[in-house]
Amino acid sequence: MLAHGRAMTEGLITMARRRGKWTFSRGAAVVLIALGLVACGETVAPTDPGEEITPPVPFSPTAGEIPEDTFQATATITDGSLDPDRFAGEVGTAFQLVVEGDGTEHTLEIQELVAPTTIAPEGQTTIDFTVIGDSGELDILLDGESVGTFERQSAGGITDG
Repeated sequence: MLAHGRAMTEGLITMARRRGKWTFSRGAAVVLIALGLVACGETVAPTDPGEEITPPVPFSPTAGEIPEDTFQATATITDGSLDPDRFAGEVGTAFQLVVEGDGTEHTLEIQELVAPTTIAPEGQTTIDFTVIGDSGELDILLDGESVGTFERQSAGGITDG
């Protein structure tokens, strides 16, 4: 709309008119400058330069990632033992053990791999871990008693020893 022969509004942009020519380039320049100023703003909270940030190990449960090649196994607690009682995993791979409770709360541990973990009395408890360390056999403990074996295998699937 023409207002006193000086400006015209088109959409959200007001275009000035001078000597018969529209100065669209001036409006575009203002928009670009505004966008440039917005883009220069800081979006990440500053951290203390002395603070050391250590990301979680890739593909570990604390990283929130479970790789596609995660080996999964299930076990059931029956009469104070595990069924099955032997498991194996390759060093460097992710492992997910799903344990079915027997009506009593238990604590399960895999030496050197899984810290003592409470197993729910009813339903399933999922334990995610990464197989690390040298190949060999490790005890699986249920309430502090050995009830099984976890075989930690080298990358070729072979146990040293």
